[in-house]
Amino acid sequence: MTYHAGAQAIFAQNLTKRFGSFTAVNNISFAVSKGECFGLLGPNGAGKTSIARMIIGFSPISEGKLLVLDQDIHTHAREVKARIGVVAQEDNLDPELTVLENLLVYANYFRLPRNVARERAEEILKFMDLTDKAGAVVDELSGGLKRRLTLGRALINRPELLILDEPTTGLDPYARQTNR
Repeated sequence: MTYHAGAQAIFAQNLTKRFGSFTAVNNISFAVSKGECFGLLGPNGAGKTSIARMIIGFSPISEGKLLVLDQDIHTHAREVKARIGVVAQEDNLDPELTVLENLLVYANYFRLPRNVARERAEEILKFMDLTDKAGAVVDELSGGLKRRLTLGRALINRPELLILDEPTTGLDPYARQTNR
């Protein structure tokens, strides 16, 4: 496999992840081109989440090479994190804040100016069909609405790369069928 600077969103070569003596990811190589939709499929325990956590810089690689948006995730994690959007497998919303507040607080992590954050939040509320829930406290939302908010929140910084770990878990059938 050959790496072409600027052509790949993700480049993994001989990627390995160990937790003590347990090998979760064993010497895999793959490349994801910019603009490509790429999925990792496999049974529970196959290492999909471990791979996602390495890509987003939450878990260091044990061996191999991993470039995300042409940067080594090990040495440039902060820069990479600013350019990606992440939807975790688990719900990690702030349950005491409103839907809108969750978006605005998350925008602060990317240091978006207040007016830009507000504009992006309004766009996301509309896109995710959550405008009528903007003032609702997250803890009062259904699981499907929480999942839509989590997906929308990952878009707040207009990411160049979107990482989705189990993206349809908890998503209601209406959202799965809506043409967006």
